[in-house]
Amino acid sequence: MQERNQMNMPFLSSIMMAIIIKYKKHLAIIGLLAAILSAIFSGPLFLTPLYKSTVILFPTASNSISKALLDVKSSSEKDVLEFGEEEQTEQMLQVLNSNKISDRVIEKYNLMEHYEIKPSSKYKMTELYKRYENNFKFRRTEYMAVKIDVYDRDPQLAADMANDIAELVDSTINTMQKKVAVRAYEIVKEEYFSQVRAIQEKEDSLTVLRSFGVHDYESQSEMFNRQLAIEMAKGNEPGIKRLEAKLEVLAKYGGPYVSLRDAVEFDKEQLSLLRAKYEEAKVDAHENLPHKFVVNSAYKAEKKSYPIRWLIVVISIFSALFLSMLVLGLIDTFTEGLKFDLKKKIPSPKPKVKTNLEEQRVVIDNVKENIKEVPIKEEPQTKENKQTENQVRNTREIIDSEMKRYFSSSNLLGLILKWKFHLGVIVVVAGILAAIFSGPTFITPMFKSSAILYPGNVDSYSEESTTEQMLQIMNSQDIVDSVIERFNLAAHYDINPEYKYFQTVLLDEYHTNVSISKTPYESVMIEVKDKDPQRASDMVSAIIELYDNKISTLHKTKYGEVVAMYQNQLASKRANLDSLKGILYELGTKYGIFEYEYQSQEIMRGYLRTLTGQGGSNVNSKEVKRLLKSMEQKSGQLVEVVAMIQEEAISYVAVKEDLEMNERFLYADMTYSNIVSKPFAADKKTYPVRWLIVAMAALAAFVFALLFIFFLESRKDH
Repeated sequence: MQERNQMNMPFLSSIMMAIIIKYKKHLAIIGLLAAILSAIFSGPLFLTPLYKSTVILFPTASNSISKALLDVKSSSEKDVLEFGEEEQTEQMLQVLNSNKISDRVIEKYNLMEHYEIKPSSKYKMTELYKRYENNFKFRRTEYMAVKIDVYDRDPQLAADMANDIAELVDSTINTMQKKVAVRAYEIVKEEYFSQVRAIQEKEDSLTVLRSFGVHDYESQSEMFNRQLAIEMAKGNEPGIKRLEAKLEVLAKYGGPYVSLRDAVEFDKEQLSLLRAKYEEAKVDAHENLPHKFVVNSAYKAEKKSYPIRWLIVVISIFSALFLSMLVLGLIDTFTEGLKFDLKKKIPSPKPKVKTNLEEQRVVIDNVKENIKEVPIKEEPQTKENKQTENQVRNTREIIDSEMKRYFSSSNLLGLILKWKFHLGVIVVVAGILAAIFSGPTFITPMFKSSAILYPGNVDSYSEESTTEQMLQIMNSQDIVDSVIERFNLAAHYDINPEYKYFQTVLLDEYHTNVSISKTPYESVMIEVKDKDPQRASDMVSAIIELYDNKISTLHKTKYGEVVAMYQNQLASKRANLDSLKGILYELGTKYGIFEYEYQSQEIMRGYLRTLTGQGGSNVNSKEVKRLLKSMEQKSGQLVEVVAMIQEEAISYVAVKEDLEMNERFLYADMTYSNIVSKPFAADKKTYPVRWLIVAMAALAAFVFALLFIFFLESRKDH
């Protein structure tokens, strides 16, 4: 029993103190050497010291200059002096991680030469971007600020690069926004000056009408009718004819004059609103505001940040001591130099049981057969039953001890040392075969190209975000089919079109190599893997282009329907106006009535003078009675037609304004994505990771070989 307890003792806890006591001098020397060597190899001769410079900044809350400064109506917009929240912080982090900033920093400071990367190197760009990512760190602080850390061997250069990156945030965001803002400004500018030209054309038409003598339809109609009544009372035929001629002109051009005048007034109101939009778009397109508040600027560091020499020395000492104790313990264990002998076999737990393992198993089988044959009865245990139970219990203890023996740490190490040459050969062969079969002859190397972008100029269709909407559209079947057709991916992937499951295999291969996902910063990342690096980059660009085209098609389809509706409505309004003007013209020329209120007053005056006899000799009774009869018959229609013309004119202008607004979007050439990081052709493969395959193959071969050795050893014991 004592020997078994010794066997079950953990390896480290059983020999640690013995090793330390026995080899204290050796361990002291090893620790001292580790300290000296780690101090030497962590020095500037072997590890280049790096200095860190840090910038801390907050994003602004508002990104629109016009809304922040010029929009006096909106009270919900964030103030230009407010700090940004989580959304703005994440957007700034995404911009900082974009290649728009990294490329400008690399170019400005010539980092390829600074990092001593050979321009002729096969993987120069991959190594350059890897060094950049290691030396430039961007993260969000717990206070929703953004922290920029830059490491470099030149402390002043690190500070300059950190401060420059903080400045590049503004220029990068402004460049991205200006691309959209300038286009929006051009659209609003075109619409604004189009409205100005439309008003000018209507003013010119009014000028032409004024040349015919129509200056103010209501006032002129009142005065002409009043004067006509006076002339009719006097019986002045030449005056009556002159006034009737003027009233005929007024009847002919009065309707168009009223329509144009009302349209000009409405257009001027719209022009005032459009001018405000024009001024806002102009400010957004030509002016800049900072997008950050700098809390801490970078300065030249006086003390290096990497490597931390004392930490390397401490870790090296502890690592050296631990490995030394492990090696010394293994040596003593297998040379029987320690007090604890872990190689002894476990004796039989009870000397009374004199049968070996095979005999015990036969006994167990016999007991099982007897149990099957004998019915279960609740009887008191006999001496034979007790003896059988004891045998079974002893057998189980022997089996458990055997399993523990084979899987205990000492036996495991013993087996490894015993079969070390065989295991070594198996591991080496597995590694060599994995290296061969993971090469380009058997596994086609894949290159990855990616892009990061935000949606723009779009609104969500339902409750989803615009980013989720972009993901849905980019994964739509028509974009997938367009990419497959444009790059002839069926032939590129070597898929036979005659194959029964051709379409399924093709789509599966596409989705294996093309990944479109949302980043933690609410942007969209497109990743494409292909054996041709340039093709991978082109496919990413094609997906972005097809997305823009699809959104444009979706928008223009809807705008086309709206424009067609407004055009039909406008044509109907135009026909109604023409019809009403024809009725007004007929009332004026045929019945001599133009304006109900003033004309009816003058007719009644002439009529009353006739009845009272005042000026009765000068009153043209016949004409008065004719006008009175016409007024009685058509006055209601006149009032109705004039009101309808005014309403139709206002409605016509409103519909025309809506039509022009939708036509502006229908024919506009817009993009719907803001690219943060553009795709480029990779110069180093992404798949397969050869060293990982070799390591996994060697480890798997070692484990399976060890299991097989366990099996062989167990067979020998039996």
